[in-house]
Amino acid sequence: MKTALFLLANGFEELEFVAPYDILHRGGIKVQTASISDKKEVTGSHNITVVAESLLSQIEAVLFDMLVLPGGGPGTENLLKSDLVKKLLIKSYEEGNKIAAICAAPKVLANAGILSTHEATSFPATRADVEPLCKKYLDVPVVISGDIITSRGAGTAAEFGFCLLSVLENFELAEEVKGKMKF
Repeated sequence: MKTALFLLANGFEELEFVAPYDILHRGGIKVQTASISDKKEVTGSHNITVVAESLLSQIEAVLFDMLVLPGGGPGTENLLKSDLVKKLLIKSYEEGNKIAAICAAPKVLANAGILSTHEATSFPATRADVEPLCKKYLDVPVVISGDIITSRGAGTAAEFGFCLLSVLENFELAEEVKGKMKF
């Protein structure tokens, strides 16, 4: 069974977490959450609090097939401040794991130096932070570039989720889940 780990930071965009998480879960992916802080309770940018299953500091995140970073301006800034997140991203990338980021979170991937050989997209307001550090910036909803998947924002969260499922499993399963959800 394939696995995905969502890294949650205070200020994350709720829809960018819930939609992909739900789609992956419906597709049979073992999905888990980890708070990047020292508390399992993580509050999103719209004041919805979720309880992560674990603390990032207490798990071996590179054992997951995919890491997923929801965006949101404050959440992204908190991800950027975490040395643990940066080290984990670099190690996961070097191990050949898949990494996905949506909205402002591709900025975290750019900051970690792992977009230099990849095409990417992001929330338009973070384009100036991402474009100089990626191979090519694309103005499209979702970009799959090798093991890196990036997306634009809350409005593309479902499409992002279906792409993640397609990458982890296959296109046919993603289409099957999409059909069952009436997309």
